[in-house]
Amino acid sequence: MFQRILVPLDGSEGAERAIPVAARIAHASEGTIVFVRVIPPPTKVGTYAPVASVRIAVKSEAFEKDLAEAANYLADMIAAYAGDLTGIATEMDLGFGAASPEIFSTARLEHVDLIVMCSHGETGLKRWVFCSIAQQAVRHSPVPVLVLNEHGVLLPELDATHPLRILAALDGLALSEAALEPAARLLAAWTPPQARGELHLIRVVDVPPVYGKFRSPAYFTDSLLEEASQEAKTYVKAVADRLREESLAGHKLTVTSGVSVSTDMAGTIIKLAGYAEGVEHTRGYHLIAMATHGRSGLQRLVMGSVTEQVLGATKLPLLIVRPRKTDAKPEKVTEKVETGVVEQSWVGLL
Repeated sequence: MFQRILVPLDGSEGAERAIPVAARIAHASEGTIVFVRVIPPPTKVGTYAPVASVRIAVKSEAFEKDLAEAANYLADMIAAYAGDLTGIATEMDLGFGAASPEIFSTARLEHVDLIVMCSHGETGLKRWVFCSIAQQAVRHSPVPVLVLNEHGVLLPELDATHPLRILAALDGLALSEAALEPAARLLAAWTPPQARGELHLIRVVDVPPVYGKFRSPAYFTDSLLEEASQEAKTYVKAVADRLREESLAGHKLTVTSGVSVSTDMAGTIIKLAGYAEGVEHTRGYHLIAMATHGRSGLQRLVMGSVTEQVLGATKLPLLIVRPRKTDAKPEKVTEKVETGVVEQSWVGLL
């Protein structure tokens, strides 16, 4: 269970939407909530300074004022949400500097095991210049992060008839399975004692739009597609069986699995999260769980990150887990020149 939960607050009402969700999890796990507010340090870089070395001095009186206001703000939030936080141990922490590094540094120093935060869903130039703390979590967070979309759907109050349903996306690599245990823990924390939470594993077989030089998708034959789909089905079933027999033994959870074929992994995951296979389509999933391999640089630029794409597009809560070991290499690309077909492993793109 989650024993120490970090909730970053920036003074906005959107960020404060994370408090009731974190409180619900803390109640179920008998955990502690650590509220953090990051303020500028005594000196800060000018917003549009041409070089990083240009700094604007901040008077110590102003800094002390910011410090006091931040502490008072956190205390006010704890008081304002006293009803949600009844019976929960709370702590306050102040960070100084850039928001993302300070939040993740606090997570390490405070030994938290979950961050619950709201994404403001910024787009365009603002996202490009200032980036997004939620996007940074994909690459740098030392612990699982539950991201709630400010304009999206929060985790609802559920009962035995409507238990929490989580869609967990896998890509065929063991690293992607790192999201399963935290997802199961969240299910256990959010599901009423008399209900059974539902965890659905999905493996999207990614079919690239072009195969080989100047080739069309038609060169990916039906037999190759069927083989890839069957391998994916075998994989997710094996993972589901292992979860039932080992990791989730003793938990009141229902684990199912499925496979989809698409040229758009992120779009397919978001679409599948909108309804549950095998049940009425009005019953969608309440949350998406994904692991990220924490790639950066040219590899991220070329392949992109499915997790980041889902984060930027879905209105559902997203549980992001960055595995501790991110040095595993993707499967080797193999070309079959004689058939004109380029056979690639498209796993490991999350």
